[in-house]
Amino acid sequence: MQIESAVNYAKQYGLSINIIGGGSNVVLAEKLPGLTLLIRNQGIHYQGSEVTVGAGVVWHEVVLDTLAHDLSGLENLALIPGFAGAAPIQNIGAYGQELSNVLRSVRAYDSDRLCWVNFDRPACQFEYRHSTFRGSSRYIISSVTLTLNSVFHPIRDYPGITEELEKHKVASPGASDICDAVCRLRRTKLPDPDRYPNVGSFFKNPVISRDQYLRLREEYMDLTGWEQLDGSVKVSAAGIIDRLGLKGERLRGAQVSTQHSLVIVNQGSATFGDIEGLAKKIQDLVFRKLHIHLDIEPITLPFS
Repeated sequence: MQIESAVNYAKQYGLSINIIGGGSNVVLAEKLPGLTLLIRNQGIHYQGSEVTVGAGVVWHEVVLDTLAHDLSGLENLALIPGFAGAAPIQNIGAYGQELSNVLRSVRAYDSDRLCWVNFDRPACQFEYRHSTFRGSSRYIISSVTLTLNSVFHPIRDYPGITEELEKHKVASPGASDICDAVCRLRRTKLPDPDRYPNVGSFFKNPVISRDQYLRLREEYMDLTGWEQLDGSVKVSAAGIIDRLGLKGERLRGAQVSTQHSLVIVNQGSATFGDIEGLAKKIQDLVFRKLHIHLDIEPITLPFS
């Protein structure tokens, strides 16, 4: 396969490897050392409620294709930019659903051991926006296999979805109705990357102790938080940035979106340094004011 040949070439000439799918969640330096692989594996194959997807298939096309085959489970993940192969790297999630809830396995090439490997769900070591594949080019994903539902089990209680369904007078939504609602919400809330280049959410929602959250609420009464199973609280990073007055903050060509404060947009001339500098400015202020560290969500290449 081309992946094996490319890895052998890189090994032969002592080159590092960079892996890019759609590039929608990657912040690139001006120059990348080594060999860069663009993953373009295609194909969507069904076996009952299981679907195997080539890593190079556009993710939203996967969502629409599975709905057309009367399978649900991905509708809340509609319109997330990027390719299917990147989905397990980030453990993509939105509107109450995460990929880890539907993923069965990942097939990848191990560029260290020079062999093909299969990862079941536990082996992926999924966490919030994290997996065993993140932060390294060792495993080159060629396909993902998902286990979906032939009977629809809606996830509709996430903020925004219920209101959107009511707005459009959808009393008994099907999977396609949820998909449509999610698409409308994303188009309304997030800047269009075709018009305003961005990589989506730039920071992860931080998880803090309940005591720290309650102390923050004394000063920021409307700060959104979601209680976790272990008693900790996941706090809205967008809410934090809003309340510190950073929406619209700019560093040369990079700007915090005026549409959604969790997104950093390139105003047309931003360099890697501009993006990195603005992100650090936000992180430093949040830590100084709230003693919370904001972790960056997108992947940066080359890996630091």
